[in-house]
Amino acid sequence: MRKLTSREKFLLVVVVGLGVLGWMYGRDGGLAGVGVKAKELAELKYGAPPVVQLARLERTAVAYDSKARNLFSYFTPPRPARPPAPKVSPSKPVQRRSLPPPVAKSTVTRPAPEPRPPHPSFRYIGFLGPKDNKIAVLERGDEVLLAGIGEVIEEQYKVVDFKYEMLIIGYTAEKWADKTTELPMKR
Repeated sequence: MRKLTSREKFLLVVVVGLGVLGWMYGRDGGLAGVGVKAKELAELKYGAPPVVQLARLERTAVAYDSKARNLFSYFTPPRPARPPAPKVSPSKPVQRRSLPPPVAKSTVTRPAPEPRPPHPSFRYIGFLGPKDNKIAVLERGDEVLLAGIGEVIEEQYKVVDFKYEMLIIGYTAEKWADKTTELPMKR
């Protein structure tokens, strides 16, 4: 006897399942799985059938008024009537208020915007080494740069600190000595 293929096994399971379902529907009126037996269905009483009054179903012609409202056309409501202008009694003269004199525009001088430090030309792509002595891995074009905390990069940047997936870069120039830039890790 040969072994059955997986397709033949699947078909065998389907045929056996259909046979079991056919057997379940074949006994007790086909609703054995639901819990209602054929005898119970036969004993149900539905009552008298409803009476249909055919005279009410006849249609009467409805008169169509072509000047009435058309449901398929856009409706523009009429404009409301303007209220009458208030009457001014001739005994009271109308006084007009004078406008205040124009105010001269003052020129407010804003301080010049503070110059920004240059943005690094390299990307931070990760770090090497142990937690206490990390080395930043930087990328500039095809070149790879390595720098630890405190080391100078390109003569104007220095590595200040490592954060989670960020490198803190400081500047060597005196005018930006207190500024830092955060470089996110590129993937």
